[in-house]
Amino acid sequence: MNRLSVWNPWRHLPRMRDLMDEDWDIVEFPENEIDMYEEGDNVVVKIKAPGFKEENIDITIEDGTAVITGKIEEEEEEKDKKRKYYRKEFRSQSFTRRVDLPVRVKADQAEADYDNGVLVLTLPKAEEAKPQAVKVKTRKTK
Repeated sequence: MNRLSVWNPWRHLPRMRDLMDEDWDIVEFPENEIDMYEEGDNVVVKIKAPGFKEENIDITIEDGTAVITGKIEEEEEEKDKKRKYYRKEFRSQSFTRRVDLPVRVKADQAEADYDNGVLVLTLPKAEEAKPQAVKVKTRKTK
């Protein structure tokens, strides 16, 4: 199972955390969760990506792998020059998930929907990946 890890320097320096002012909050982002299943003639991939906008999510499909990336940009510092911050916690956040697909898919017919923090990627299976019926023949003996 692939997991996304967000680097938290305070996790590696526990003594530093004890020395910090109590007003500081350490926020750990949950790992993105993913479900993949077959539904009819489609492979469906669902991934939690709360806080992202659909225009900041990119999906590519190549060589049997779906690569899903998302990025939240931090507010530009140029715009902040007129402000005097007492505390600033807005930051950039991104993720990349590589998902090995179980069968060949028609990437050009893929659909992606993003609603309420959940991305649903629907990938139609390629014809050669669909189940094929085999007719049984009776062999005549002489």
